[in-house]
Amino acid sequence: MMKDWRKNILRYNIQLGLVLLTYMVLLVGINLIDARFELLDWQRVALSCLPVLPAIALIFVVLRYVRTMDEVWQKIVTESALISAAIVGIGTFTLGFIEEVIDLPGEILIWVWPTMIMTHGIAMCFVRLRYS
Repeated sequence: MMKDWRKNILRYNIQLGLVLLTYMVLLVGINLIDARFELLDWQRVALSCLPVLPAIALIFVVLRYVRTMDEVWQKIVTESALISAAIVGIGTFTLGFIEEVIDLPGEILIWVWPTMIMTHGIAMCFVRLRYS
């Protein structure tokens, strides 16, 4: 049992590392290409969407890992994800109303996904306490 657990963690960490490395390479690469070449708007849009591909792959990596967990951990992860989605959803919903009244600086949408990941991690700390 312990051997399977370690094997699953190792597989997850390797896959996660490859996805994150791919994301970073694409992010740097598209910025270099965009700075060096005169691209048409549709080409720039297509290039700017490339880092989304590793994010999609990340969903499958995490899902595969969660499926290897026991039922209690699956419940903790799921409940934490729900809390995270609710917090970020209400937060972005609120920001939408605020943006109608005042002009907020910067791009806010780019922070939704990282904020969901961060709030999921924080929520897991608290949800775990319920099950320990």
